[in-house]
Amino acid sequence: MHNRKEYLRQLLHTENWSATEQEWMLQYLEENDLSDLEAVAKEYFQAEGPEIKNLLDERLSARLLKKIHRRAGISQPGIFALYGRKIAAAAAVVLLAGASWYLLVRQQVKQLVMSSGNQHKTVTLPDGSMVYLEKSSSITYPENFGKKNRTLQLNGEAFFDVKQNSKHPFVISSALINTTVLGTSFNMEARNNGVAKVVVVSGSVQVNTRTGETSPQHQLVLGANKSAVYHAASRGLELIDATDDARFFRQKQSGKFTYKGQPLSAVLNDLQRFYNVPVSADKKMERCSFFGDFNTTDDLQETLTIIAVTLNASIKKDANGNGYVIVDGNCH
Repeated sequence: MHNRKEYLRQLLHTENWSATEQEWMLQYLEENDLSDLEAVAKEYFQAEGPEIKNLLDERLSARLLKKIHRRAGISQPGIFALYGRKIAAAAAVVLLAGASWYLLVRQQVKQLVMSSGNQHKTVTLPDGSMVYLEKSSSITYPENFGKKNRTLQLNGEAFFDVKQNSKHPFVISSALINTTVLGTSFNMEARNNGVAKVVVVSGSVQVNTRTGETSPQHQLVLGANKSAVYHAASRGLELIDATDDARFFRQKQSGKFTYKGQPLSAVLNDLQRFYNVPVSADKKMERCSFFGDFNTTDDLQETLTIIAVTLNASIKKDANGNGYVIVDGNCH
């Protein structure tokens, strides 16, 4: 008795079948258990190689089915009338399963999703690039990221420190804009509010709207300390100076904010931005110069206490109870 799988394998690699082989195949296709043919069909699809990737599974199955039919003589009127369409249907089901399995395995690349939730999160991509996710942000990228391309999708806000690779540009896709870089660091914000923003800290990037147009309204190349802002209402890009934004992101990534005489209003603006908590001071103190620093790991209240001490001031909750106000101080 034949080892059925081996025999099937042999038949599929034999150009001309004898009458006995044809009869065996026809009888086999009449059986309920076609698992051996399914297994051999999978091997067949694998052996075809990557050139079949662009074929639809129906075309691929039809090609293999036609080969079996021709070799089994099913196209001959007498034999087809004897076994009917049941054979063809059974074989087609098996072969389509084989093709679908192959295409699923070869073409479906697993997508990885990294979400920050309520925390900041750092992600190291397979190519060595770093992504610093803000709260409520996520990136999605293929499991084989970096092997053929470096494209990922951003939802929310993140700072990117990209490893240089001239063969595979780094592309960040979002609902509103795409950003392409070769090697640089920048911040990109693409939340679901109709506004997207890119701030370049070092190097350069190219920002495109998703229209595919190349006019300045739809495509900009940015250097350090520049920003591109997209508004859904105008459907275009705006180039603006971002020296202060770039400084903020640069110090944030370093883990320390340092001030050498900057006005208190600028310091409080950084604190509010970093901690996402409203922070203000009495009008008369906004222009007071501040010398000092704070680390990104410091507690907000402790930092405000240090500032208040230097101004002979105190801290209280704001009217809404959500933020803080520095009051009753002076610039000396």
